[in-house]
Amino acid sequence: MTNIFDLTAEHIMLLYKKRWDIEVFFCFLKQELNLSHITSTSEKGMQVILYMTMITSMLVLIYKRLNQVGYKTAVRRIALELNEYIIKLIVQYCDGDPSLVFRRKINHLQVL
Repeated sequence: MTNIFDLTAEHIMLLYKKRWDIEVFFCFLKQELNLSHITSTSEKGMQVILYMTMITSMLVLIYKRLNQVGYKTAVRRIALELNEYIIKLIVQYCDGDPSLVFRRKINHLQVL
């Protein structure tokens, strides 16, 4: 439906197709990346959140392809590996031995 009466049916159809592509993209962001609401109220803040979400999505897709795993497995493994890496950095920063933090062996796949 539109209130612009001078558009052709074909032009209206193209506009709705573009809008549908945007709807599908935001549905992906909400479902797969848990972007349920944007917390910023400024235009720049919203752009930053969207760009960071898209960058994260691309990194997950690259990880998924390199390691031949499913999307949810890739997300879970990236979160686990980042968590362990950050903990090791904190332990090193505090002059500790990171090898003592994780005594179990983890069969890591290719990491970004």
